[in-house]
Amino acid sequence: MLYNDSMKELKQKGVLLTDHDLDEKSVVVVGDIHGCATALKELIEHISDTNCQVVFVGDLLDRGSEGAEVISTVHTMCTNPEKFGLSSAMCLMGNHERMILDAHSTVVGDTDHRLISLWLQNGGMYDDFQFITDEKLWAWLYGLPLWYEHPNPVRWNDRELKLLVTHGSVAPQTPLREQDPMTLYWDRDVVGYSPEHLTVNGHTVCRGGEPLEFETPTGTVLRIDTGSYFTGVVTGLALREAL
Repeated sequence: MLYNDSMKELKQKGVLLTDHDLDEKSVVVVGDIHGCATALKELIEHISDTNCQVVFVGDLLDRGSEGAEVISTVHTMCTNPEKFGLSSAMCLMGNHERMILDAHSTVVGDTDHRLISLWLQNGGMYDDFQFITDEKLWAWLYGLPLWYEHPNPVRWNDRELKLLVTHGSVAPQTPLREQDPMTLYWDRDVVGYSPEHLTVNGHTVCRGGEPLEFETPTGTVLRIDTGSYFTGVVTGLALREAL
């Protein structure tokens, strides 16, 4: 299946799930985008000029044909959030960012061409290489964090919980700075970080088209990847700070 060819037939849509008017106490977590720039634009229309905080789970590119535009837009949002009327924006490292970075390291000097093959097999496109020519943009991608823990608790189902966002999964109770990167951006285990946390992941597609909630022995997990590369839907979930 050529993902970039199938994208031409998709009707893209950016969906914001929220139960409140957005403001500076709102945290919007955005699921996998995979080159769906049109859907991202629609989602931005819902959140711009609200002064909210935005966290992207990663997987901005690959599979979809508009990865270059997505990267450019998200980079601008993260470095100049005020341009969009946001109080802050940041993006995590997804497995697809990791793969294009590994492929890039091969092009600029490494000899392990299996890394390029792995990236291409997972929907990578050389067009993205041609776009990302600015060393500052490569540096931004290389510097993407592996996890995000919000400084203030958020409300979820009438509970106050700490918010932890990773791309893939997490090892319960393990200090965040000691987590295995492969767990954070590749694993698909449905595991909460702790009973005091709301753990939000992308990476694994919610086949029903809406975010899925799981109760695990180590806390609540939300999965918010709504399969943008074959549904056309990019989903943002708005949470509100409890304080």
